[in-house]
Amino acid sequence: MTAIIRKPLVLGFCILLSSIGLMGQIDETEKILTQTGSGIIQLIALDKNKQEIAKGTAFAIGPGIAVTSYHLVSQAAGGKGITIKKKEVDIDGIIAVDKTLDLALLKIGGKVTPLTLGSFAGAAAGQKIYAVGANESGDVAVAAGEIRALHETAPNQKVAETTLAIPDTFSGGIVIGGDGKIIGVIQAPDRRLRFVAPADAVAAMPKTGKATGWKAWQSEDYSGTFESAWLIGRLYSWMDEAYSAQRNLEKVVKAQPDNLAAWDLLAKGYDKQRDYSNAIAAFTKVTELDPKRADAYFGLGQIYVRMQRSKEAIASLEKALELKSDIPEAYLQLGSANENARDFPKAAEAYEKYIASNPPNVWTAYQRLGSSRFNAEQYDQAAAAYAEAHKGQAQDQNIVFNMAQSYQKAGKFDRAEESFKILAELAPNEAEKPYSYILKMYSDAGQWAKAMDAARKITELRPKDEQALYNLAYMYQQNQKLPEAIELYKKAIALKPNYDYAWFQIGWCYYTMKNFKETIAAMKKNVEIVPDNVYGWLYIGMGYMQLKDFNNALDPMKKAVDVQPDNANALFNLGVIYLNLKDRYSAQEIAKKLQTIDANLAAKLRSYIK
Repeated sequence: MTAIIRKPLVLGFCILLSSIGLMGQIDETEKILTQTGSGIIQLIALDKNKQEIAKGTAFAIGPGIAVTSYHLVSQAAGGKGITIKKKEVDIDGIIAVDKTLDLALLKIGGKVTPLTLGSFAGAAAGQKIYAVGANESGDVAVAAGEIRALHETAPNQKVAETTLAIPDTFSGGIVIGGDGKIIGVIQAPDRRLRFVAPADAVAAMPKTGKATGWKAWQSEDYSGTFESAWLIGRLYSWMDEAYSAQRNLEKVVKAQPDNLAAWDLLAKGYDKQRDYSNAIAAFTKVTELDPKRADAYFGLGQIYVRMQRSKEAIASLEKALELKSDIPEAYLQLGSANENARDFPKAAEAYEKYIASNPPNVWTAYQRLGSSRFNAEQYDQAAAAYAEAHKGQAQDQNIVFNMAQSYQKAGKFDRAEESFKILAELAPNEAEKPYSYILKMYSDAGQWAKAMDAARKITELRPKDEQALYNLAYMYQQNQKLPEAIELYKKAIALKPNYDYAWFQIGWCYYTMKNFKETIAAMKKNVEIVPDNVYGWLYIGMGYMQLKDFNNALDPMKKAVDVQPDNANALFNLGVIYLNLKDRYSAQEIAKKLQTIDANLAAKLRSYIK
């Protein structure tokens, strides 16, 4: 939180405070104001008509010399200053400027106490600082904050990004470090930008030269200069203000098309804004200016991955790794690019190299590796990768499911079953789903006893579910435990009386048990529910045939043929029924029809006719 203390209000404000900590802060700011206030000037820049064009702060550093922000006076045709005691000070001209840091030395007249510059060398992120400057009303005030980060603008030269919440009019004021010395100049060259220029740069500026008076001064708009764009563009870029950085950096590369650092920052800014077309152009420019910039090829590769331009992504990422093999993230992106290109073995190879770098949250890489191995039909390796991912993210249901599927595809059903059961534990409210996977897995493999165990577990979880009972009955049926299967089918029908599949399976079981009367009864129930089920009619007819009741067998078998005229079994059995009813002509006609559908069955029927 920033505390701003104005000289005329300090005493009254302190009387109202109850917090010891805040009182201590106010004591400190009052002390700073007492020590430095006499050297602070409210700066007012004037145009040729003596009208105010800018307002900020300056401070004296020697007899007749003051420091301020260059952007405040760059367009001025005159100026004046007002001290903390409200005394006016003449601003006679400009002694020197440092456009790279937005600094200016002014020639002043009048009595202003010079302040002693310290050094910026000890500045560090997290350090508490105080800024002293003129507020909007012209009062000298103190604001507290911290250094958020340091940024290098030139060799052996850094500026500080701060948390200071101050008005624009503080620009040109002093910044006090923890040791109570002036470490820099607060700068506010843009609406959202606040930084500290180092006091060392002020100390290095020439102070003995003749000042340029206002009449001779060649004014310029500092905000339109290359130096301003380069300084502000970099600062915004370092602060992750991509759009503001872009506006300034585009001016820089227009003025200096070969400015490699500017193109690099601009490319990253475009990327952050998802302006991929311009980002590609900027990164490409970086590689043209310096073909050995692995990071630029990596940047290109990342963008191409996001755009799913796999061929270009792979080429860029491989080039980055050729130039610099220790870019772990490049292997991760290369894996993604190869996955998108459906080259799963190469994707897996890239993911393994990424994993070898021991990255944080490595389980995500194992998950991707598992997916690549699975799609490459390398199921054992896929299962092993998913098992590693599971170690790092034990609650992730997708990982467990994919691990189970991999074991299943690898033929390791026991391990797959274990994994599906873990999934059931992770989602107990949906436990029947994993057991359904187990049921299907063992059913597809013909391992009916194990499938029965899974089906039984599902009925325990859903005792009133007719589908669960049906599945368990079917497992008993496959294990040739037909009486038990029939009883379970009947329980399913009790829950769903029109359960046509269950009636059909009961009929099938009875037919297999040679209980043809029950077969007929069950199949009649089936065709009542589903009148066009050819097999229901077929089994009714065959049931009567087994009972030698060919008269009653005729109509259901004819119905089966009506429902499905090209059903060879129905036609064959209808022909046999006609023969047993002594209707040789009809049997011959059936044989003719059957000839075009199943020649073997037709030949067999003709052999009976003869």
